[in-house]
Amino acid sequence: GTASVINDGKYRSAGTWIAGKPTAAAPAWVAIQVGDGYERLLLSWTASYNYNYTDVKYGAPGAYRVETSSDSTDGEDGTWKSVAEVTDNPVRTRAHSFDFSGQSWVRLVVTAAPETTDATGVQIDEIDVHDISNGAEDTWFFLGDSITAFAYDRDTPATQPSFAENVHAAHEANYPAMINGGIGGELTASPDDRPGALARIDDVLEMNPDFHFFAIGYGTNDSWDQTDPSTFKSNLQEIIDTLQAAGRVPVLARIPFSPDGHHDTLDVFNQAIDELTEENSLLPGPDLYAWFEAHPEQLPDEVHPDPAGRVVMNKLWADAVDSLYAGQQ
Repeated sequence: GTASVINDGKYRSAGTWIAGKPTAAAPAWVAIQVGDGYERLLLSWTASYNYNYTDVKYGAPGAYRVETSSDSTDGEDGTWKSVAEVTDNPVRTRAHSFDFSGQSWVRLVVTAAPETTDATGVQIDEIDVHDISNGAEDTWFFLGDSITAFAYDRDTPATQPSFAENVHAAHEANYPAMINGGIGGELTASPDDRPGALARIDDVLEMNPDFHFFAIGYGTNDSWDQTDPSTFKSNLQEIIDTLQAAGRVPVLARIPFSPDGHHDTLDVFNQAIDELTEENSLLPGPDLYAWFEAHPEQLPDEVHPDPAGRVVMNKLWADAVDSLYAGQQ
């Protein structure tokens, strides 16, 4: 659990920085020498041993702050100022933007573990630092169910190359920031005690003010046992309206094929997605139905893609939105 793994481009299985159970009086910290010349940065951390976006037990910090320094020589000495502070953190991954003019170091200072933390305490597998001096539009929040939670966790090497790596491979000047916001079992709206996207979308927007694009993957749970697609469509429209009113850009993926016998009406649910994409003048997302209908061997439980299928999903997303990067090398 050494600090050297905190910014190595590897997620989840490839090593974590273990901060344990720090306190305000005895915090744990890790610092990155970014260098100078950047006006504004976006720092994101991820505790990927948690599965759902709202799980914090396995490694997420409970309270922390982000600091910058212009004169530190080793990440410990020098003068530091706080640029972001969080108490009672409720999620497994999060990002913060801040002014970096005249600064050269950034530091994450953890002051508490969640009350529900496991025996290891805080363990963060990666901190990404993006230069957003020219804007933060190349930022992607993946909103969806268990398929989203599995596919976009960037597990190294199992789920690599990620969406960001695929975009970067095609357009060297770009490396999108990603947040995996998937929650297992989630529907577009919750009719009972199950989670629902509409119930949390306002919180998601509040916690992710810098994330511009929302890659949306719902329908597998909504369509279970051939339910009526009209409610699904109206729920998605409300999600689209909420995102657009906040200045964000939604993109809808078509629901993956499933041969399990509980999803025989996916064609009408995907028709609803196609209609919403056209009616709202959205950029079409990836056709996950077509891919997995042609490759059912990548669905070992007939619903959730295996690692090979998840890798393809990241590539399909990058291909679907490639026009956004047109003209960029």
